[in-house]
Amino acid sequence: MPKKDISHTQLERSYAVAKKVLRHFELDPDLLDRFSKKQRQILLKSIFDTPSIKPEKENTIPRQYVAKIRTEAFQYMKTQYFGNPKNQLTYLELATCGLGFIMTVFGQIERGLFTGTPQEAIIRQMEEKFKEVELFKDGFNNVLEEIRLLTKSYSQVNFRLYGFSYGWEIGNSKILGTASLQMKVRLTVQNCESKMFTHKNIERKAYRLILTANGIFEPSWAIIRTKKIFPAAKEHQYLNIYIQSHVLYRFKERMDIFEPHIRNYLLQYSLTNGQFVVSTEKQKFLACAMKTYNLGYFTFFIQEHDIVIKTFIPLTSEETPEGKKLYELLALSKDDRTYLGMDKLSFFTKVDFEQIPVLRQALIDADLWKTKLGLDGMLDEDALEEGESPVDMQKTMFVKSFFDKLQQYHVETETETETE
Repeated sequence: MPKKDISHTQLERSYAVAKKVLRHFELDPDLLDRFSKKQRQILLKSIFDTPSIKPEKENTIPRQYVAKIRTEAFQYMKTQYFGNPKNQLTYLELATCGLGFIMTVFGQIERGLFTGTPQEAIIRQMEEKFKEVELFKDGFNNVLEEIRLLTKSYSQVNFRLYGFSYGWEIGNSKILGTASLQMKVRLTVQNCESKMFTHKNIERKAYRLILTANGIFEPSWAIIRTKKIFPAAKEHQYLNIYIQSHVLYRFKERMDIFEPHIRNYLLQYSLTNGQFVVSTEKQKFLACAMKTYNLGYFTFFIQEHDIVIKTFIPLTSEETPEGKKLYELLALSKDDRTYLGMDKLSFFTKVDFEQIPVLRQALIDADLWKTKLGLDGMLDEDALEEGESPVDMQKTMFVKSFFDKLQQYHVETETETETE
């Protein structure tokens, strides 16, 4: 198909984006109007191809996953802004018209097209500003982070894990006299690997955690510095991370307010980039945390050069720092906590604690209230119908009845003791 010249609509689009680019680089956008009509057309007619997101190898990733990742990544690029949001330069505009304009400025400087013209000083001023940032390398970091989140969300540590490569390649420009580049994201697949471990005379399979390709680094095995667990260890000692299937079952059960793709992400993040060791008098845990509050804890054992994640326990377990304090305040058994649903995160969002003052105060004193507040703030209000609340009154009344009876029991016991 023969190349054609740029249409008026495309030219207008490039013109608007170029002005946003100039604002980003703290240049007067009206500088563009100081070029002649023909000069502007030369500067604006190079439009890079729309980014491409697809599997590195066909039929290696479920189509619905690819479609979801592509749709959400493009939605991000269409709605999120590069640099100062006031400039309203979206990542998709930068990847197409924006970079096309910037690279044309560099190209015309090399060709000397504007040498000796009144506009030479302007275009050299643009070149100096544009050279300050390596946009192909660093300009799309936020987009890559979004794609990392998406690929991790569809990864399963006991099955397949997804990653991606990122780069720019020569595209297929349809505009006469222009060259084109295209952002290419290729989704990759890493099958899990397993190993048998014997602990307390019981042999179980565990799956090795993998850090998949993330647009910058190639795939690698997930590790944790031994020094994080044993402070006296040498600086460059590491442990390989393995996860037993039981962890996945308990994680799903206890993180019940999250959709599967969010659970997938949280589990991987907690055991890789978000590693945080918490110690008690008796044992150590790896925390599953979000921002400034904990969601639960992973227990583990160590064999030679491997750390094996055994299970996932709730914040209210007596083994945890918060759960130990809660037990001291309320003396609830494990069966009591399970009966009330305190072993699930939904307990913190469904119960109206204002109606159960003794429990509310205990959660505050046990340092669990910040988790409740954090989860409340995380709930997507837009997903709730007007006037709807996540609080479950039936659940609230159930828990309130339990604590009312418990308090009544304590009162009666104290009265009997005083009578005796």
